[in-house]
Amino acid sequence: MKNNLLNDMILSIEKQNLHVLNVVVRQNGEVIAKHDFEEEKPILLWSISKTFTSMAVGIAISEGYFKITDHVIDFFPNIPAAYLSENLKKVTIHDLLCMGSGHAECPIFKADREGNGIYDISQLFFEEPFLYEPGTHFTYDNTATYMLSKIIGITTGTNLDEYLEKRIFQPLDIQKPKWDTCPKGTPLGFSGLRLTANQLSKFGQLLLNKGLWDGKQLIPSSYIEQAASVQIKTYDFNEFFATEDHHQGYGYQMWMNSYPNSYRMDGLYGQYVVMLPDKNAVVTFVSNEPEKMTAILELTWKTIVDKL
Repeated sequence: MKNNLLNDMILSIEKQNLHVLNVVVRQNGEVIAKHDFEEEKPILLWSISKTFTSMAVGIAISEGYFKITDHVIDFFPNIPAAYLSENLKKVTIHDLLCMGSGHAECPIFKADREGNGIYDISQLFFEEPFLYEPGTHFTYDNTATYMLSKIIGITTGTNLDEYLEKRIFQPLDIQKPKWDTCPKGTPLGFSGLRLTANQLSKFGQLLLNKGLWDGKQLIPSSYIEQAASVQIKTYDFNEFFATEDHHQGYGYQMWMNSYPNSYRMDGLYGQYVVMLPDKNAVVTFVSNEPEKMTAILELTWKTIVDKL
């Protein structure tokens, strides 16, 4: 172990008073450095859950359950006619994966803001106007990821969490994790998954390996290559917290980074898994930082990457 690799990071975390819980650094397939500010335990990963949903989609495509070009409406024959706009009819699995379904804002954020609550997420998805041509405009849209979870359930006959249990979690020696569901039992997909930092870093290693684990191809490498490359531009993503790391493009439920040829899983309150192919490394942060989330990601560039 090279825990002194993290000395500058630890000092920076203390200086900025960042609430980081656990950090794991892997290189060449091994854990080379680790630091626990608090005892490691399963934590809600927020939007990092999205990447797991994406990989389930990649596996389901390879198993023949559906195609990336399939239209979303074909999985939902009972959509009220009032919702069937021309843009909605064009939305594909690809558009859901890259947050390009055509909504101008996330229907869940809108429902929360207006005090309507989250009742039926698929209904929220369909009733929100599709203002943009699908595939042309990035909107960070939790309902798009939920629809992928729903489609996994419809096509495979098993919920997202069960589907991933045999295909990802068991091979990685991860005991079946908790995943929050909507009232009807469908895993949220966009959030709700709970893992430890070490478990999460294994999944990051799996992505860096392009889906290969212990000699078995768990996820198609071609799908991970697509997921980890720009599928839609994000230069106009203008949330208050946005930095250069939010303007490099979005793949399939993963962000591209400002650091060249790298990409990440990204969750609220400072959950990050950064894949660095040029360094053959994965950096994982598990945190509970409500105010300075992006400062945690930037620790990678400022205190770690040049030492790898």
